[in-house]
Amino acid sequence: MVMSVGESSVFKRKGLMDAAGVDIYEGMKERKVMPSRESRLKKQSDVDRYAQEYTDSFVRGHVADDKPFAGAQPKLLTQPEIADSSETARKTAVVIKSISKLIASSTAGVHVILAQDAGNSPIAKDLLDVSTDESTSKGAPSIVSLSLDWMHTLPLVESPKRPQTVRSGRLVIYVGTPGKYLSMCIRSVRGRFDDAYKENRLVMLCRGVCMLPMGTQEQNVFGVDSEAVFDAVAHAVRERGAIFWGHGPATKANLMQKAFGYPSAEKMPAPVTFTGDVGSGENSFDNMVQYIKYLNQVKMAKPSLPVTNWFDTGLLVSVLQGAIAESGVSMLTDGDGLAMLRDASIGHIISKLNQIIAVEPYSTTKGVYNFFIGDGACRLNGGVELALHLMEGYKAQSMTTLFIFNNHKWAIEDNLVAEEEKEHVLYNMDFYNLLSNHGRVAVCANELELREVLCFLSKKTTLYLKGEADPGLTMIVIRGLDVTLPPVLGDIDPILKSPEMAFMRQVLGKFAEGCNHKVPIYGCSAFEYIQYLHLFMEKMPEGKKCQYICGRTDIQAAHMCGFKQPDGKCVLFINDVYGINSLGESLRQVLSGFGGKQLLVMIWHPSLMQLMDHFHLHRPPLVWPSLGQTLAKY
Repeated sequence: MVMSVGESSVFKRKGLMDAAGVDIYEGMKERKVMPSRESRLKKQSDVDRYAQEYTDSFVRGHVADDKPFAGAQPKLLTQPEIADSSETARKTAVVIKSISKLIASSTAGVHVILAQDAGNSPIAKDLLDVSTDESTSKGAPSIVSLSLDWMHTLPLVESPKRPQTVRSGRLVIYVGTPGKYLSMCIRSVRGRFDDAYKENRLVMLCRGVCMLPMGTQEQNVFGVDSEAVFDAVAHAVRERGAIFWGHGPATKANLMQKAFGYPSAEKMPAPVTFTGDVGSGENSFDNMVQYIKYLNQVKMAKPSLPVTNWFDTGLLVSVLQGAIAESGVSMLTDGDGLAMLRDASIGHIISKLNQIIAVEPYSTTKGVYNFFIGDGACRLNGGVELALHLMEGYKAQSMTTLFIFNNHKWAIEDNLVAEEEKEHVLYNMDFYNLLSNHGRVAVCANELELREVLCFLSKKTTLYLKGEADPGLTMIVIRGLDVTLPPVLGDIDPILKSPEMAFMRQVLGKFAEGCNHKVPIYGCSAFEYIQYLHLFMEKMPEGKKCQYICGRTDIQAAHMCGFKQPDGKCVLFINDVYGINSLGESLRQVLSGFGGKQLLVMIWHPSLMQLMDHFHLHRPPLVWPSLGQTLAKY
């Protein structure tokens, strides 16, 4: 097929084909999108609020030089450190003694919160088993509950009751791995932890590390035996007496069956249908939530059937997750899904898609799988090309759908710099238009088409589970879903006057001296540096001597810095957890021969502005590795 650049404006969309070979869009010609009503606009404002809160969490703050030592600090790790057995034993003993004393002396009570990955320990189930749900946990001396992330791996169509322990003065003990990005996506009550942290009554136990009150402030202890500490926590809580189940009376059996066993099958749900005009009280995210609710009901009807959703990193996908969480419906993901959200590695779910379709027994077992990703993240891991490769080359037995939000931009980066940067635009309209000619690809250009596709997929799911429809992989491209939010650059004066900006001006200004052309700065708009770089380029005289080139991927940015440069020199901006592969290739190019090439690598770390920055995306709990300078030495 030959398609000219201007042809996208007259592009004729095609939907999926039904069992009779008819395009599902054919019956929609007389239906229209109505003007938005007030109730719909109110719901859209809620969606915009999710997006605003998400974006706020990426703002790079400036920590004043004269800030006093504030207790717990992430460990800046420039070299690997592995505690030996004697050091582990000593630190573990100190932590156990301290936590046991805190539990015994907490007059306001103790609340133990178990994250999903803590459920892999038998200690977690034992602690839950001995809890009682015969009465409310409000005011109980000891409470145990499942964390919100665990809830989003269980099939639920309404949110379980959560313990009322915010601002209660209780000792809060969180066992498992938190995540800054994850907590934002699932609408976690961060205030519960922020208050406890500020009041010196928070314990967070992760694999090998522990944050706990020691003396007058919180401290981080590294190299502990987390299983031994968890066992000591459980023992000390039992010593206080009865332990109360935190999710309300008479709810324990149902949740425990979903978390650890096989609950009784419920009635199979009817396929999704939509009532009312498009443009009435619902919005497009509500339509997606209704489809996720249907999938939860399918899982409750078929407890042994794998029914799982995976969500990638990005603005629209995170807003979708926020809408799901606010509705009370479970995201219905799994441990891998939570781990990917904690790490927030862009395009990560595409690798999971490859595994599900290509690896036995996943590929040979009946299951219903859904993947949600933005167009920017999708292209970072070759998502569309991989999906077409899997469609053509594999015959998996699952019904799998890849949803791609096609809004043509890196939304978070533009919002952080308060401008629409050409570097962040994704010119991919023609690309996705061409894809729609594939029989298993549908482009939804409006809400009518999205509703039609979701209804079709739910009907096909019902038929598939009866053995009346074939398995296969389908791709759905969604356009028109977007959010409106003001830029969050805020007060730029602290950034302009920061030591980081002074350092950039001095070093990059000196580096550019004597050059006949602007020095290329390569990067991939990482949140760690994008605001500083933007203001340097826009506001500082030294910035006028440089040009910023944003790679479509981190790999591409690293590759470009290894090539011949206009004046034989360039700069690469990376964050502290940048990988070795592409950087190594470029460093070998720079260091080969006798030409005297110059490459300046600037490594950026996050800022510690709040409690959840201890659990930053891309990094282990309580630790900030700095790999770049070590990798470069190789």
